[in-house]
This record gives sequence, C-alpha cells and structure tokens, in this order.
Amino acid sequence: MTDSVNNPPTTESEQKFPMAKVVDATPGLLTASRMWWVTLTCAVLAVVLAVRSMPAGGRDIEIHFPEGHGLKAGDAVRYRGIEVGSVTEVTLNQDVSGINVKVTLKPGGGALDRKGTRFWIVRPRLSLTEISGLETAVGAKYIGVSPGEPTDEHWNDFEGLAAVPPDELDHGGLQVILRSDDKHGTSPGAPVTWRGVKTGKVLSVNLSPDARHVHITIRIDRAYRRLVRPSSKFWVTSGFGVDIGLTGVKLNAQSLSTIVEGGISFVTLAEGAGDSNVRDGHVFTLASEMDDDWVKSGTNIPLIEFQLPETVLIRGEKQSTMLGFNRPREFTQTGLLVRESGQTFVLTGDLPLIEDTETLTAFEFSSARANAVNVAETKVDSCRQIGSGIVLVPVDSPSAVVDTGKLRTPTQPEDCLVVRSAVVDNKSTPIIQTIDLEQIVSQQSTWVIHIADVDFSEWHGSPVVAMEDGKVIGVLLTDSGSPLVALFSESGN
Repeated sequence: MTDSVNNPPTTESEQKFPMAKVVDATPGLLTASRMWWVTLTCAVLAVVLAVRSMPAGGRDIEIHFPEGHGLKAGDAVRYRGIEVGSVTEVTLNQDVSGINVKVTLKPGGGALDRKGTRFWIVRPRLSLTEISGLETAVGAKYIGVSPGEPTDEHWNDFEGLAAVPPDELDHGGLQVILRSDDKHGTSPGAPVTWRGVKTGKVLSVNLSPDARHVHITIRIDRAYRRLVRPSSKFWVTSGFGVDIGLTGVKLNAQSLSTIVEGGISFVTLAEGAGDSNVRDGHVFTLASEMDDDWVKSGTNIPLIEFQLPETVLIRGEKQSTMLGFNRPREFTQTGLLVRESGQTFVLTGDLPLIEDTETLTAFEFSSARANAVNVAETKVDSCRQIGSGIVLVPVDSPSAVVDTGKLRTPTQPEDCLVVRSAVVDNKSTPIIQTIDLEQIVSQQSTWVIHIADVDFSEWHGSPVVAMEDGKVIGVLLTDSGSPLVALFSESGN
C-alpha cells in the first residue's frame, strides 16, 4: 500500500513521451567547437596585419623656399638617393614673397630634423660645367637634404636654400679664407687644385666687412688637408693663356670648369712645410698669378704618415661558358702577402674554382721584388675565409710583406685608402685611391663605396688601409657591380 501511494503507477502517456533535461551551455560556447578558436585566431591576425599596414607617423616640419619650381604635395624628400619623407602641403606665405612647404619625415629620417639641417629643391641644371638633376626634367621634383650635426637640437622650422650647397657631402675638410683685391672671375664651385689635381672647391665669394677686399672661402677635401701649411701660397688659375715667343704662339688651356668658373691653385713652400697643419678659418692672401719662385721652392708633403704595404699581381685563367661552349678567360686581381705562424698566405678576394671541383684555378703572383710564383692544385679546405669574399691562400714564398698582426676589424666606417703597387723605373711604387668617410655606406659586413668618375675595375682584391693607423681593414671587391669594401670578420683575426 505504501509503495502504491508514494509511487503511483506510470501512465501510458508518460512512457510514450520522455522528459528532456535542460542544460545551461553558455559557459562552454568556445569549447563546444574548435571552429570558434580558428575564427578567433583569424580575427586577431587580421587586426595585427591591418595595424602593421598603416603608415607609421613621423615628425612634421615646415620649410620656407623663395621659389617652388613646380614642387607639389606628394613629392619626396631624399637623402643619398633614399626617400626619407614626403611633401604634404605647398602654399604661398602671407606676403607672397615665397612658399611654405610642410613635410612629414619618415621614422627612419627623424635625425634630419636637427637645427643645422639644410634643404633645397632639386631641379634640372644645365651649364658648361655641370649637368645635374636631369631625372626631375620629366619626373617629379624632390627636396634634397644635407643633415646637421647629430648633437644639434630638434627643430621644425627651416629656411630652404635656393640651390644645392657647394659643400654638400663634403664634411670634415679644411675651410680657409683667401683674401684678394678682386674676385678674379672666381665663382662658387670652382676647383682648388694641387699640381693640377682637384683637392677642394670654392664655397663662397663675398666682400669683406670693410668692403676693401674680397673674401673667397674654400674647402680642402679631408684627404688633402695635410697639404695646407702656414707657408702655403694660393693663386688664381685663369684656365686660359697665350704665350707669344720667338718660336711661335703657345696656347695653354686648363679644364672647361676652370675656364668658365675660374680656379685656384696652391703649393706649400719648403720653408715652413714642417709646421703643424692650419685650422679652420685661417686667412691666406690670394695672388692674381703664380710666382715662379713658389714652384721652385715648393716641396712635396706626404698625404700619409705610415708605410704602405707592397701588393702582388695575381694572374690566371678561368673557364667561362658562352653559347654552351667552355672557353678560357684570363683574370687579374691584386693580393697581399701576409705571414701567420710561420706560414705565408696570399690575401685577396675570392678566386675562381676549377669547374665541379673543390680546387682553386691555377694562378701566379708576382711583385717588383721577386719573380712570379706559380700556384696550382690548391684545395679549398686548405684556404681560410676571413670575411665575406676574402680568402687567405697558402703559398710557398720566401718572404711576406705584412704580418697578420697589422690586420684589424673596424667597428664603424672611417677614412681609408685602397693601395696597389706598380713598377716605375724598376722600383715598386704605391698607387692609392682615397676613400672619404662621407663616401661610405655601411651594410652589415661590407661598406659600399660611392665615388663618381673613378674606375675601380683594376683594384679588385686590393687591400684597404685605415688612414688612422695604417692597418689593413679589408679588401676591395669589384666583381659584384658597385665597389665595396669587404671587412675582416672578428673570428678571422
């Protein structure tokens, strides 16, 4: 009886329709299906990509130019050929005497907003002595930059220049003033020469404060500033002269730039050549013509204070393929004999291999001191790689020119020179090409060299010597297009 009362019998309808259990599934929504995690991951990734694709904001500056020369919004601001900013707005100033240009610098160009930075509009320039900016004749104009000192304060308002400054990319040279009684046809940009070789340029021509003299400011390039001493004499080079004598008429003509813009030459007298170098701002007297006594009493001043290493000439043949046929091709490059732990090596750029082998192509090296030495069947594993593109090849030679202790790895770009030896009057004579700090662009373990009008094709494999201490810091490579300095690796020294 008790069971029947407490648990009534199940009816037929209850047996036919079971009751469902209601469960709260809200807390487990993301865990219920893996597709929710895939969707969430895709959403986060899309947000990250969208943020990265947005242009990063840079510093805004304003530049005032006297003329616009067709500059417009969207044009670039470039330094060393790289875009470092863009023009956002070009408007007339309030008194319509010039234009105001608003520029946004890229984050990587933030260091250009220093107080001493100079800006100018690059446009086509065509004259008897100069052709520049031709890319802007058919393309867009752009703003050129010459950065100020990194220690200068940040600035956002600049006065633009009417033209490119004559001392652009020539920092670190010697700047002196020449006092004259006349301009003598000299203009900014005119060359300053030593024995006919360009060693600097004229920066500006102005009257002295009392208007009694003409002050011509010149800059001597960094590599040649040692030539200027207190006893130096400067004179005007007209570039064109006629000498009439008993034997006829002799025409003397200098370079076209000297004829058109004028020029200045100088020499240092033997008396006083040992004095210390002059400093920026030193004032010299500019003569209207050369004095023969100056040339007679002039002296040679070495550009460097250390002994340059003697190099060797490497010759050999390598196989090249043309139209499916193999043909031998001669190659030449420069090397340096070095000694380490009693073993002699040839330090040079990479040498070609015999096809499909690990053996170097046979070659010979020669110098002014000794006969040619043949090298053959040298295995690659017996050589040492001490930098990107630099190799030490073991050779059998009775002497070496440089000990590896005179090799070092530079930590940053510095003034240097490339050297190779030539035989003059049966003697070894060094031939050099200076490389200024401003002509170097550092890229990881190499320095890319930017020097116009210099053919480096004969310098492949030549040692690069630091101007500071005379140590070899790398090797010049020219087989990849632009000349570059391959630096010694830390592990190679």
